[in-house]
Amino acid sequence: MHIDIIETLPSLAKLEDNWNAVYDADPEAQIFLSWKWLNGWLSHIEGPWFILAAKAADSTDAPYVAFFPLRLQTTIEKDVLHEVKMAGNFSADYTGMVCAPDAEGKVIPAFARYIKQMHWARLNLENVRMSERRFRLLLAYFPKANFQVTEVNRVGNNDGIDNSVCPYAALPKDWEAYLLSLSANTRQKIRRLLKQVDADGEYRITVSTPETFARDLDTLLRFWAIKWRPRKGDLTDKLVRSNTITLTRSFKSGLVFLPTFWQGDRPVAALATLVDQRKRTFSFYITGRDEAFDGPPPGLLLHAFSIRHAIENGFSEYDFLRGNEPYKYSYHCAERKIHCTLVETRNGRNLGDGIDPRSIPDVLEQATDLHQKRNLAAAERGYRRILDVQPKHADALHRLGQLLVANDNHAGAKRLFKTLTMVRPDAPKAWLCLAQACESLGQHAEAIQPYLEVMKLSPDQADGFVGLSRALVKLGRIEEVNNALLSTLGTTEKPAVRKWRGSDRASAVTPRLHEERQLSS
Repeated sequence: MHIDIIETLPSLAKLEDNWNAVYDADPEAQIFLSWKWLNGWLSHIEGPWFILAAKAADSTDAPYVAFFPLRLQTTIEKDVLHEVKMAGNFSADYTGMVCAPDAEGKVIPAFARYIKQMHWARLNLENVRMSERRFRLLLAYFPKANFQVTEVNRVGNNDGIDNSVCPYAALPKDWEAYLLSLSANTRQKIRRLLKQVDADGEYRITVSTPETFARDLDTLLRFWAIKWRPRKGDLTDKLVRSNTITLTRSFKSGLVFLPTFWQGDRPVAALATLVDQRKRTFSFYITGRDEAFDGPPPGLLLHAFSIRHAIENGFSEYDFLRGNEPYKYSYHCAERKIHCTLVETRNGRNLGDGIDPRSIPDVLEQATDLHQKRNLAAAERGYRRILDVQPKHADALHRLGQLLVANDNHAGAKRLFKTLTMVRPDAPKAWLCLAQACESLGQHAEAIQPYLEVMKLSPDQADGFVGLSRALVKLGRIEEVNNALLSTLGTTEKPAVRKWRGSDRASAVTPRLHEERQLSS
C-alpha cells in the first residue's frame, strides 16, 4: 500500500471526486469527513495539517482508497514536543478516516506504520467515530509494551454528561410514523407546537436563505454566547468567530439548515444542523435561545421542525452528536460510542528524538516568543531543534546567534553568524553580526572583512563605517581608516560618507581618529 501526503488546499481540491467516491462507499463515513466540510475547515485553521492518502500502487493513475486527515500541534517545554491530532478538532464532533471497506485490512496497518515513522510524543485519537474492528486494528500497532495508551474520560465534571455517547434517531420515510415512535406526551406536544407555528399567528419559523443567513447566524451565536460565556470565559469569543467562519463556509457549500423561531418580529431561538446529502443525514450542531423568553419551548419546536423537514426530504438519520443529555432521548434515539484514546511515548519525547519539518514555522514562532519573554533556555531548545533539521535556516541561525550573544557565548554566536553569511551572503545584517562577534572575542583583524562587506552591501548605513574604524583603531592602524573607507566607497561625495564623517559616532570612536578625519576633510 502506497501512502502519499496531501498538505495543501490545491492538492485537496484535485481529490474531490476521488474523495467523494471513497466517502460514498464507506459505511462509516460521516459529515465531518466529507470533502466539503474538511475543505472549508482546513482552509482557515492554524498550524500544519496533512492527510494520509492510501492507494494500492505507486502510480499517478491509481485512485486513492482511503484518507486519514491529521494535524500537528507543537509545544516547547523541556524539549520541542509534537502531538498528532485529528484534523477536524476542535470544530468536528466526530473524527476518523474514510476508507473503502474492502481495503481497510491493508490501509489501516499502512497508516499506522507511517504514523510510527513520524516524530511525535502524543497521538491524540480524540472523538474518533470508527467501528471497533477498525479502531482495534489501528491501536494494535501501538502496543502498551512500547507506548502508554490511555482511554480518556469524556464525562463532564460540571454536568456529568458523557461526551463519548452520541444519541441519534433513525428516521422512517413518513412523519406520522416517526411521531408514533415517540411517547404519547412528546407526540402531543410536538403536534400542538408545530400547529402553532404553521398557522402564521404569533409564532413562526423561518429557514435561512442566502439573504438572511448572516442575520440568523448572528442571532444564534449571540444567544449561544450569552448562555455559555460564564462557563467558557475568554474562549467564548474565539468560538463565536470560529463558528461564524465554519458555518458560513458550510452554508455556502449547501451543508447547513438553519431555522429561526420568532415571536412576531422578535427572534427567540435558532438551531443549525449540518446536512449531508450524500449520506442522507441531519446532524444537530449548535443552538442558541433567548433565555428571557417565556413561551413555547424553542428547543423542542426547532428540533421537531428540523426532523420533520429531514423526513419530508428523504433523510434517514437525525444525529444529536456528542453528549447524552436526557432531553435527546425523548426523540426516540439510539446510541453510538466514539473513541477517545491518547497514545504517548514511554519516555515523553518525540519518536526518533527529532522534530517534524512541517512544524518549523510554528517552532520558530514559539521560540521567538519565548526569546522575547526572556525564557532563553526554552528558546534555545527551539532554535537548535530547527537547525537539527535545517542547518542553514537563516532565521534560526540569526536568532540563536543573538541569544548566545546575550548569554556572552560569543564564540558560539560567531560560528552561527559565519554560517549565516554563507547562507545569506547578500544580507548586511549577517555580516554585521559576524563582525561584532569577532570584536567581542577581541578578534579585531578578523572583523575587518565582514565590516567591509557591510559597507559594500549597505553603503548608506554608518554601522559598517563605524565598526571598521573601531576595529582598525584597536589594531593601531588609524592611518588606514580613511583609505579603507575611500577605497571601498570610491568617493567622498556619497551622502553616507559625508553623514558618517560629520557624525558624533565617528568622532567618538577615538580622539585620534577624529584628528585623522579633520586632516583629511
